[in-house]
Amino acid sequence: MTPKIPREVQAAWDAGNKIEAIKLLREATGLGLAEAKSLLDAAAQVSLTGQGEADASLPADVQAALARGNKIEAIRLLRATTGLGLKDAKDRIDAAEAGGQRAASSVPANPTPGLSPGEVPRTRVGRWAFLLVFAALVLGYWLYRRAG
Repeated sequence: MTPKIPREVQAAWDAGNKIEAIKLLREATGLGLAEAKSLLDAAAQVSLTGQGEADASLPADVQAALARGNKIEAIRLLRATTGLGLKDAKDRIDAAEAGGQRAASSVPANPTPGLSPGEVPRTRVGRWAFLLVFAALVLGYWLYRRAG
């Protein structure tokens, strides 16, 4: 549930007095510094765009989660950062996805095609090492049996 922004806080924010607006909001709601600033940033972006399509104001960790394709994590992080409700956060994430936010992110969407997000490409060194160790064991066993 998103806290309501008092009129005097909104007036201070609109007048460019951001520090005073954050201070007033913290006193009125008991929010922390980061939460109050994020809430005011989000409210300002919503009022500018009319739809809440705040692509540029999404925090970096939210953008990274979107780039990895982890929409639920992005919604959770956005809610934790801004104090938005579930529906509002989901709407902002949906708007960011529709607006091409994923392509604008600095984190590549999928750097290696064919792999799941977070999966590391496998190498063939392990197979060769296993075969080499196995061959050494067979040779050692053969030499042991022949000598004894």
